[in-house]
Amino acid sequence: MICGLAAAGVAFLPEQGYFALLLAGIGLVAGVAGVVLAVPGRMRGRGIASIGVVISVLAALLYGAILLYPSTFGISQSSQLHIPPVTKDAHAVDFVVSSAGGAIVRYGTLDAQRTDTAPASTDQWHGRASYDGGKPTLTLTANTTNAGVTNEIRCAIVVDGKTIAQNSGTTIALCTANVG
Repeated sequence: MICGLAAAGVAFLPEQGYFALLLAGIGLVAGVAGVVLAVPGRMRGRGIASIGVVISVLAALLYGAILLYPSTFGISQSSQLHIPPVTKDAHAVDFVVSSAGGAIVRYGTLDAQRTDTAPASTDQWHGRASYDGGKPTLTLTANTTNAGVTNEIRCAIVVDGKTIAQNSGTTIALCTANVG
C-alpha cells in the first residue's frame, strides 16, 4: 500500500515520473504476495494487501494518464513547443519561409506539426512559436505549390534571434534543428 501511495505522488513529478511505474510494480507484487500469504489461519492483513494492489494499479494508470495527457493535470512537458507562442516561455522560435511562387509549409516538432500556406510573394512567411526548456527537435518543410514551375524556396529556423538551421531548394526546402 505504501509503494502504491508513493507511486501516485511520484507520478506528478515531470522528470522523475517514470519511478511511479517502478514503485507501482513493487507495490503490486508485494500486495499480491500479501493476499496470497493471508490465507485464513496463516496471516492477517488480507484487506490491507488488497487495498495495496488496488492503489498500485491506480497509481500506474494515473502515471499513464499523466504521460498521455499532461495538460489535463496541469503539467507541461519541458520540451513542448507552443504554437502560437506563450509569453512566459523562455525561448522564442521563428520559422521563416520565402518563396516567390508560394509554398505549402509544415512546421513544429517531429511529433506535432502545423500546416499553412506561404502566399506567392517576395515577402517572408513567419510561423511563430515558443518553448520553455527541454530539447525539442524543430522541423520546417516548405514545398512548392506548383510543381511545374521552378521556384526557389528558402527556409530558416530562428531561436532567440539566432539562425540555427537554414536550407534552400527549387521544389522543397527542409530545415531541422535540435535545440537545448
